[in-house]
Amino acid sequence: MIEKDLLFCNLSASNFSEAIIKMGNIMEKKGKIRKSYIDAVIEREKTFPTGLEVGTFGIAIPHTDRQHVNISAVAIAKLDKPLKVYSMIEPQKKIDINLMFLMAIEDPDGQVKILQKLMSIIQDTSLLKKIEMTNTKDEMYTLIKSTGL
Repeated sequence: MIEKDLLFCNLSASNFSEAIIKMGNIMEKKGKIRKSYIDAVIEREKTFPTGLEVGTFGIAIPHTDRQHVNISAVAIAKLDKPLKVYSMIEPQKKIDINLMFLMAIEDPDGQVKILQKLMSIIQDTSLLKKIEMTNTKDEMYTLIKSTGL
């Protein structure tokens, strides 16, 4: 499921939408998503924000409906600086995030499995710390691959 081309180490973006666009453009070039995906994710975030606070970490898991997806994939970005996003738990509250997991899931049954694996990553604060400390795609890939994602 995880591909090195979909990992971003120190992704630079001025806002959350720009980060989604940058990650989504690579997913689109690799044929994982349809043209409509990026706009659909950005639009969905307005109604159903995906920011989560996990201990000292801020994480976002943006995604959208399967009709915008060709092949299931997850892009992961460690941001070069925190970005403000709305909280999944308190939708009026903005939180700082430093990690993003952009999900494109074609198979609804597969979504549950991928979410379970992502949650195991998100709940492992020592793993999150290691991801935060990575400096290369290779390091990030090795860490993420060890989770079975």
